[in-house]
Amino acid sequence: MVDLDPSKTLVIAGGHSDPNLGQLVATAQQAGIVVQDLRHGVKDSPPLSWQVNQGSLKVNNQEIKPYAAFIRYDVFAGMEVSRPEVAKRAMGWYQTLQGWLLSDPKIRLFNRHQSPMGGNKGATLVLAQQCGLEIPQTMITNEEASLRQYTPGTAIAKPVAGGDYCYGLEELLNGVEFRSGCAANLAIVQNRLVSPEIRIYIVGNQALAFEMRSNSLDYRVKQDAEVIFLGEVPSEVESLRVLTAKLNMDFGAADFKSDPQTGKLVFLELNTSPMFARFNQVSQGALCTAMLKTLLSIEGND
Repeated sequence: MVDLDPSKTLVIAGGHSDPNLGQLVATAQQAGIVVQDLRHGVKDSPPLSWQVNQGSLKVNNQEIKPYAAFIRYDVFAGMEVSRPEVAKRAMGWYQTLQGWLLSDPKIRLFNRHQSPMGGNKGATLVLAQQCGLEIPQTMITNEEASLRQYTPGTAIAKPVAGGDYCYGLEELLNGVEFRSGCAANLAIVQNRLVSPEIRIYIVGNQALAFEMRSNSLDYRVKQDAEVIFLGEVPSEVESLRVLTAKLNMDFGAADFKSDPQTGKLVFLELNTSPMFARFNQVSQGALCTAMLKTLLSIEGND
């Protein structure tokens, strides 16, 4: 394996409030990596100009010429300040910097050639099954009759496009207004699975696995999960690698739960821009180190 090269400049872009980026910056700086920090604040933004015809980007009057980059859309600023203009600015920064990074094929990025299927939960489930992964019994629907056919306690529901938690189907039904037998929004409905919940990170040629132990259906609601770094990655990683290869992904996190009947791990979803701060802490920095090695150690930009 090629050693991590501290001389290669790394751009890190997104929001100052994002703890994931904070850990990546700290890990890079500890390794002696030259970091061009393009994070913006909640209330202020550095001056930026992208000369699109020439391809040059200047931030704080400094020309940006990285070997590699890592970028995340800043969701944390909107949590801190709920004004619409905060989210609007975050989207403007993300679109501009992502556009500049994508337009230069020499800059090493995660998921540069990612298939659009990777951003669609339904399509990813179909492809995951074709790649040999077990998936839940799944229906996507807004029909009241279809939603009420499940025995109470046997199914969960979550939004088609993400952005919210996973709930018991009964909880969803209690809060939904049906008109002409249909709800306004579609939901993904699946059979209820059980712990342990496993997250596998794919980082280039590396894979890291974690177990989340929680009494909650969705541990994110109460933030009550105990996270354990697993020394051995489950065998499902082989089929997961087939899936990520088909999606042209070299970075992401797949979530699994167990089938209560068979005990087998069942694929839930694949996140193309996952949170990783807590998992990095539990792994004592192994996750951020793997990310930096993949971005900075591989010659070329496949």
